[in-house]
Amino acid sequence: MKQNRFVIIMPCFNAENTIMQSLLSVISQSYDNWKIIIRDDMSTDNTRNIVDNIIKVFGLSDKISIKTNKTKKWEVANIIDMLKECDDNDIVCRLDGDDWLTDLDCFAILNNRYVELNVDVLWTAHRWSFTDHNISSKLPKDANPYKHPWVSSHFKTFRKKIINNVDDKNFRGEGGEYFKRIGDQAVYLPVLHCAKGNWHFEPRVMYHYTIEIKNETFQSDDATFQKNEAEFLRARGYINEI
Repeated sequence: MKQNRFVIIMPCFNAENTIMQSLLSVISQSYDNWKIIIRDDMSTDNTRNIVDNIIKVFGLSDKISIKTNKTKKWEVANIIDMLKECDDNDIVCRLDGDDWLTDLDCFAILNNRYVELNVDVLWTAHRWSFTDHNISSKLPKDANPYKHPWVSSHFKTFRKKIINNVDDKNFRGEGGEYFKRIGDQAVYLPVLHCAKGNWHFEPRVMYHYTIEIKNETFQSDDATFQKNEAEFLRARGYINEI
């Protein structure tokens, strides 16, 4: 069976309490054909030192790379930057520095699905940090991803070559700058659009999503900004100018 390479893109900021567990969840996988690309978005804590130490202790300089930004780039710009280091035949995976994989056979299972089903996009079920709640589910093959409720959540993966056909304008907001707070939808909705139904939902839980629920969580200025970005993205839809 073909052994696809899984490239994990990991944007992070002040993740010193979780990034070790995040990285170990990849290092411990039963499937070994993987690479991790990390962008530290100007962390002010010990994130970079922890990553550097893991690379040194495990001897993984050929498998894990990290760059620390000199200016704040935010989520989407970091993702676009990391995608430039992926090969067209890679399977790109999004893993945040405060989340981790929960299944040691995750990549082995996903590789089997990609080979058997020949899909372009695949996502799994996940669990939230405070509950077993999961919003991921099947997406109808004829669905318009921009109009359908968000079900293509963690663990998100796709063939790198499919994003080559996405015009850069799709990743940018109303003012022409990259979206800042909706990296999941800003990158994944255009990918789903280009996949044209050639996707698969894996119902097995493979991802731990860290989230803190407080009374002000969904009422904060940040949450409002994120909501406004998502509404603009979905109302505009896909831009096809390539």
